[in-house]
Amino acid sequence: MKSIITVILLLILLTFVFTFPLALRLNSYIPGFSSTDEPYGALWHFWWMKYALVNHLSSANTEIIAVPFGQIIHSAYVYWHSINKLSTLITNQIFTYNIQVLASFVLTGIITYALSLYIFKSNFAALFSAIIFAFCPYHSVRSWQHLGLSFIQWMPLYILSLLLLKKDKIMRNILFAALSFSLVMGFDLYYAYFMFIATILFIIFYYFYYRNLKETFILIKSILIAGIVVLAIESFDLYQVIKFMFGAQKSNIAHGVYGYVRPFEDLFAQSARPLSYLLPASVHPVFGKFTENFIGTALYGGSFTEHTLYLGWIPLLLAFLAVKKLLSGANLSHANASDSKTGNFYLSFFIFLVIAAWLFSQPPWWSIFGLKLYMPSFFMYRLAPMFRAYCRFGVVVMLAVAVLAGAGLEFILGRFKTQKAKFAITTFFCSLVLFEFWNYPPYKVIDVSGVPGVYYWLKGQPGDFTIAEYPLDINGANEMYKFYQTAHEKKIINGTTPGTYANKVTQAIIKLSAPKTTGILKWMGARYVLVHKQDYLNTELIEDRNELDNIPKNPGLKLIKTFTAQECTQKGIVCIQKTGPIDVYEVITQPIRPELE
Repeated sequence: MKSIITVILLLILLTFVFTFPLALRLNSYIPGFSSTDEPYGALWHFWWMKYALVNHLSSANTEIIAVPFGQIIHSAYVYWHSINKLSTLITNQIFTYNIQVLASFVLTGIITYALSLYIFKSNFAALFSAIIFAFCPYHSVRSWQHLGLSFIQWMPLYILSLLLLKKDKIMRNILFAALSFSLVMGFDLYYAYFMFIATILFIIFYYFYYRNLKETFILIKSILIAGIVVLAIESFDLYQVIKFMFGAQKSNIAHGVYGYVRPFEDLFAQSARPLSYLLPASVHPVFGKFTENFIGTALYGGSFTEHTLYLGWIPLLLAFLAVKKLLSGANLSHANASDSKTGNFYLSFFIFLVIAAWLFSQPPWWSIFGLKLYMPSFFMYRLAPMFRAYCRFGVVVMLAVAVLAGAGLEFILGRFKTQKAKFAITTFFCSLVLFEFWNYPPYKVIDVSGVPGVYYWLKGQPGDFTIAEYPLDINGANEMYKFYQTAHEKKIINGTTPGTYANKVTQAIIKLSAPKTTGILKWMGARYVLVHKQDYLNTELIEDRNELDNIPKNPGLKLIKTFTAQECTQKGIVCIQKTGPIDVYEVITQPIRPELE
């Protein structure tokens, strides 16, 4: 018990240091980087749940964005969102967001430690595996952009449940497997999909390892029972997904940005590349500049987030050591097994999982001298076209490598007899891994405690009215516009979903300089229009610069106020307060109903 408490305290300390200075500003900072607006969508959602509850509104259908049409708020993770609603009601949306991110690091470490401890019976090796998986670059970049994808902690829990089920196919282990999978599924469907595939791989490996058809059928039966329990637990979530899927098809959203049939071409853009696994994260303060030279190339990939899959050279070397020892006939001296064959099952399975997960992360095919060699994603797309980012399978590769690296360290520690020596060796390797995975300076936090002054001005304006923010977001909701709403609390025409009628209307009013645009805006109920001048200039397109010059010439607009550019107040900290000049216009024309084909 004392060692477990020590491990937990150490993981909490490392989380504090690795995410610094986030824990010091839980109500004002969020983890992130400046080139994405996705975290603001989650913050808006948390705020909306509280706002709807306080104002006795339906949280599933909002009329304060995409005005005057409203927007369906689809929730595929009902139980998780219930937790978010309670947390936001007690605290606020920023604290709710941050506490989950920090908890994901601590829980990932604890659960991976438990998984490795079950296999190795070695606190040192288990701690090493835990640190590798908890603080890997994949986890860090996900915590900066995709909240749901930062919850990687439930996957090692489910893998542990499979190992327990393999050992004893009893009802207690069946229920534990069901609960573990439900936790995976209750936070992210991508990871549930990965664990579903991992389950099939586990069954296949189990059969070929033991060559026992009877025992394999008993294992399958146990997993099927666990699956039935999962369906019962997740029935409401599944109902919501299916309902939205059919609703999306009827409203032509199924093939849109938020749809369930993703373009096949995305499988190439969002697949792992050779250097994705081998080059340090581009945010590394020492080696990151080297990696930046490869971003956008065929060898690395073009996405800062999706292609940050670095496994670490220290974990890889120790994992290779474990493979070498296994092939030479060595056994883990403290493996949780009654015989060497069973003990080696664990290492063999994770080697198999590394290879299989790596193959699943690849593009649909490799072209070798004109010959197409098809990869698993090609076939899986036919069965599940809603999944496109197979590079995310890299997290499963990372988990398996972390476990194997722990095995490699355990082989090394077996040469030393004293605890002090083992502690020193473990500390040395943990330090090397943490250096490999380091991500600041600069700090990866964003100050969201203050918004541009125009929104405080809007909040102070009397009446219940609607605003429009330009440039319009027509290819997907501008999450920053939505987040600003948490400050001014006025209705906005922004935030539409591609494929909906509301989005088609916004596409007809892209040019604010056109006289018909102001008439339609008036019909939509807009009183004020906010023009973010810098956003027009940042594109460096001649038509955008001309549009910015022509907006003041529209007779349907009256310039009310100009807010000058703002800067961040804290040195070295990115903030959302930083903005270029913003013009506020009043819509002073007659309403015109949009006529769309």
